[in-house]
Amino acid sequence: MNQKNIVLFERYDGVRFVLERGLSSITGEIKIFSSHWKDEVKHQIRNQPIDLLITEISKVNPDGLELSRFARKVSPEITIIWITVQGCHMFRKQKELLGNITCIEKPLEIKRLKENVLRALELNK
Repeated sequence: MNQKNIVLFERYDGVRFVLERGLSSITGEIKIFSSHWKDEVKHQIRNQPIDLLITEISKVNPDGLELSRFARKVSPEITIIWITVQGCHMFRKQKELLGNITCIEKPLEIKRLKENVLRALELNK
């Protein structure tokens, strides 16, 4: 199996830690890069083959949407998972424009996130 690269963007250190730790338990060759700095995330997307972008998204902080657009421009086939506290319905139009996006509402269960990641990376076969 080829290594799968995940980029995780989350502003809050505690939340990012929990998400990263939960995802690290996925068996297989997975490399996770996580950051709360959007410029670091852009650098990773620009300079590494990325299979999956996981980003928080909110109306208050547009960084997740900006990163999603950037990722789609650099790598149109990238899969994106949005995590939001505001409700996925709030981002329906943006989701339709970008395509191939899964949206998960907070509070989220790590089990549900892992299921979505496995499906996105096609590791559940």
